[in-house]
Amino acid sequence: MKKEADFKELPNTAAFQDEFTRSLLDSPEEVEDGHYLFESKTGGYSMLWPKNAVTDGPPFYQRTKDSFEKIIFYDRNEKENYRYSFSTTYSTYGESAIESSLNLLSSSVGYYDEYEKIETDKNRIYYAKYEEPLENSTAYFYFGYILSKESQKGLEYIYTAQCIDKAKPSCDVDVEKEEEKALHYMKTVKFNKDE
Repeated sequence: MKKEADFKELPNTAAFQDEFTRSLLDSPEEVEDGHYLFESKTGGYSMLWPKNAVTDGPPFYQRTKDSFEKIIFYDRNEKENYRYSFSTTYSTYGESAIESSLNLLSSSVGYYDEYEKIETDKNRIYYAKYEEPLENSTAYFYFGYILSKESQKGLEYIYTAQCIDKAKPSCDVDVEKEEEKALHYMKTVKFNKDE
């Protein structure tokens, strides 16, 4: 992001009011309602970034040159009683390592079942979901491994929706709506072509 941008002129959104998160985003222009474009410094991919989502520095953000990047970011609202969390891991292992990539994804979310295969023009998504009852709420996990059909690039994507406290009346997770949102996030991931 350009340093000369005056802090007061920045959008009043969590993403742009947070210094570290702002350093990852190129433009304060929304590319889709409520979302900015995150263009990875690896040069490998871009994805939607919710306007109220923030990330902290390491260990929540890690990058190794152009071949690896992991980001854990979240959108939490106490008043509205919700928490959305995201975890993305970019790598350049591609289709050849899909089995081990899915094994890693499965063990990180505790899911050991089949993945649905979703084809888009340029990507293939191995997708699954499940819910986990927690003490104060239920966490709904939507996750996938997104592979580029044009290169060896891939992105593990985990989206979790939950109420902070299910005892509060404002707790209402629309499971179908959240799944739609998760799939939209995954389907709009773009991998850059190798130069």
